[in-house]
Amino acid sequence: FDGGRPSFYGEGEFYIVRTHNISIQGRYMGTNWSRGLAATDKLAIGGGFLRDHVIQVGCLDDGPITIDGAEVLTTFPSQHRLKDLAVIDYNGDGKLVDEATSGRERRVVHMRLPLGLQLTVFRWKNYLDFRLTMQPQPDQDGSCGNFNADKEDDSTQAIMDRVGARVPEGELLFLKRVDVDVTKTEDELLAICPPARYANAQKACPGELANVPSGGDSTSLMKSCILDFCFGANEHALRMSKTLGLD
Repeated sequence: FDGGRPSFYGEGEFYIVRTHNISIQGRYMGTNWSRGLAATDKLAIGGGFLRDHVIQVGCLDDGPITIDGAEVLTTFPSQHRLKDLAVIDYNGDGKLVDEATSGRERRVVHMRLPLGLQLTVFRWKNYLDFRLTMQPQPDQDGSCGNFNADKEDDSTQAIMDRVGARVPEGELLFLKRVDVDVTKTEDELLAICPPARYANAQKACPGELANVPSGGDSTSLMKSCILDFCFGANEHALRMSKTLGLD
């Protein structure tokens, strides 16, 4: 929101926007085209501003669009109204987030939500692009920044210091957490992380993940957190990995 460009390459569930009554969470997952570096796989929108209803929209491979677990927008194009709270349209319209996708067939979800929030989600085969517009809210934070007109405090590390490295236990809108995987490319990136930054990440990540269940693989979750600390300031980590010849 403030012009910062933090990047999150590790897998897991993150806060995109968190306030006292708005929760927009993203599931970030690696893909084959990104060599395992994470892209947005699914969104969940909930909180008091939706009277605790939960809307979930994933990539096309993920399955149906749901509200409170029930399928909606099962035909294309279509529209769904969530009581007096939200209007959701599903069609092929909308200005692209990434012009590189201009040749693809579009499946676009347009949400008009309370408090003037508008969320447009482009559903591609194995990832999402999305555009969110809203007014600044009290106590706002998350992957999109804290909306205080200062991009300097919206680095990946600063955001994780404020809201945690992943959505903590008891606050998750998704039905379950994803199993975190670390690819060979990600391990090779970790191996070239500057030593001082790596050491700082090793100190910070246990605290950032204190309230996040590991699903039995605490090593992968820790590596995923360290990856974000090491390369979150680099919005072209994939390009860098290819330049360095990493697998």
